[in-house]
Amino acid sequence: MQRREFIALIGAIGAVWPRSLIAQPAHQLMKKMPRIGFLASVPHQRIEAFDRGLREMGYVEGANIIIERRFWKNDREQLARFAAELVALEVEVIVASSTPEAIAARAVTGTIPIVTATADAVGVGLAASLARPGGNVTGLTGVASSGKNFGLLLELLPRASRFAVLLDPDNQYHARLMADFQKTAADRQVEILPVIKRSVEDIGPAFQTIASKDIQGLLVLVDPIGFANRRKIIELAAQNRIPAVYHWREEAVEGGLLAYGPDIIDLNRRSAGYVAKLLRGAKAAELPIQQPERFRLVINLKTARALGLNIPTALLATADEVIE
Repeated sequence: MQRREFIALIGAIGAVWPRSLIAQPAHQLMKKMPRIGFLASVPHQRIEAFDRGLREMGYVEGANIIIERRFWKNDREQLARFAAELVALEVEVIVASSTPEAIAARAVTGTIPIVTATADAVGVGLAASLARPGGNVTGLTGVASSGKNFGLLLELLPRASRFAVLLDPDNQYHARLMADFQKTAADRQVEILPVIKRSVEDIGPAFQTIASKDIQGLLVLVDPIGFANRRKIIELAAQNRIPAVYHWREEAVEGGLLAYGPDIIDLNRRSAGYVAKLLRGAKAAELPIQQPERFRLVINLKTARALGLNIPTALLATADEVIE
């Protein structure tokens, strides 16, 4: 074939070839990208961890995946509205950061897969079991350690007899844990009182209650509002000289006395793997919910000294991290 004939042939092919396969407008390409929703209380390192996990799975935001992010703040009505927005956007997967987000998402869809990074899906009835969820909620759970946290508080304060739990009574997981704590307290012949925190406005009055009840030790249960306002809680615990046990490493790093729980960064990174599996055809009902691979005990000795508290040697010996 002569060069002139070859060029003519290429021109003819170009004339009849579908333009959509030669050059597609950006908005059409965006439509073809998978779209997922991300529902959380506050932007945090966990977001970066999730994005990193997606990249490990081959997904890069804006290049081959769209992420609709919604961050709610101390307002359950806003949370419900954001969950409904994600459903209206017809996202293919919803990532729910913790238990309240998972409940809100499940309330508005029984078909869109929901991936949780830390929720107690089985405990609050969103999944039938860890091995076989059976519905549209799967992912990871980061709450298996909270029962042990009360044991750590008892070990930390062996002579104390009056404890409090900062909780949200509307949080099903908190209500279930409180019942377990009360049984443990009865066995150990100590008293444990629930102190209510439904919103950020309740935190100040909660510590007034704690101060008035001669509380000797505090257990702070994990939830989005508490984590978003952790610095306020830590400061009030210090002002009232109340030894407190928390859930996430970040809380001890920022001044909390002691924290025991899973690695929240790792949980969020691993949740991206579930998103990838679901986008590739897996069924949420058949994907087992995974538990944390590792728990971390973090002790803040600076805070202990400020409280005039001696940490038991045995407890220090088991710490993964000691902050001087």
